[in-house]
Amino acid sequence: MDLQGIGALAASGVAAVGIPAALLVGRWQMRAAIRTAEETGRAGIAQAEATYRAALDAVRAEAGNAHAQWHRGLRRDAYSELLLAAHRVRTAAVLLTSGSPEERIERIESGELATHRATLRETEDSLTAAWLVVTLEGPRQAAATAGDLVSACQAFAASHKHDVIVEEAQHSLRSANQASLMPGHPLSEFISTVEELRQLVIENFDHEELMRELLQAEQNSPVNVLRNRAYELLNQIPDLRGPGLTMLTHGITTLDVNDYDEIASRLNRAQSFFLAAAQSALNS
Repeated sequence: MDLQGIGALAASGVAAVGIPAALLVGRWQMRAAIRTAEETGRAGIAQAEATYRAALDAVRAEAGNAHAQWHRGLRRDAYSELLLAAHRVRTAAVLLTSGSPEERIERIESGELATHRATLRETEDSLTAAWLVVTLEGPRQAAATAGDLVSACQAFAASHKHDVIVEEAQHSLRSANQASLMPGHPLSEFISTVEELRQLVIENFDHEELMRELLQAEQNSPVNVLRNRAYELLNQIPDLRGPGLTMLTHGITTLDVNDYDEIASRLNRAQSFFLAAAQSALNS
């Protein structure tokens, strides 16, 4: 075989060997490309999942902050409404008894006092409603101090309503019949007896001591002597028994100046405690 034949056979052999080798290399390259694509895909998926989780966390945090701000706004509105309602009760209560004796009598006769009393009832209803909302919104400390504030407001209003009841009864008795106020008439003596009894009570008893005195003391004690005399006189004027009983029963349980000061101080303390609890709740 000449050299050309040998070269041709060699070339054929090389070509025969080169085709499988090329196929093998191509297969390796394809597997490497697939692995690279898979790894790239996994990395992309992981990156996408991380991005999604970060976005979801951000949305959750934003929603949580929005909810917290919304709840804080509800509480702030509830606290503010309770404070405003307490202020309205105090203002309406003071209005019942403000002014000179002549001005108060004018309010009774004109019917203005009845309007003021209706206003006080409305403000007390609003106070109760505001307290219920604070109790619902919480927290516990704010709700507890809110209850104390409502109780103090109610006591403050009751003291002024008590005075008005006595004043109205006195006015009814004094304006019933001028002839009845002449010396020697049972009504005139009844009024002076009740006023003497009231002064005795103010100077010598607090509420609990008075109750014990009325229930347990001897009938000849100063309080019971005056009280029994008032009842005897009242029986002699049956047409005025209603306002007479009111003047007697409310007059002897009236409050003195120190009691009014304590009631007002209690209201101020209750308001301060509630403000502190409300601020603490809002700041937290």
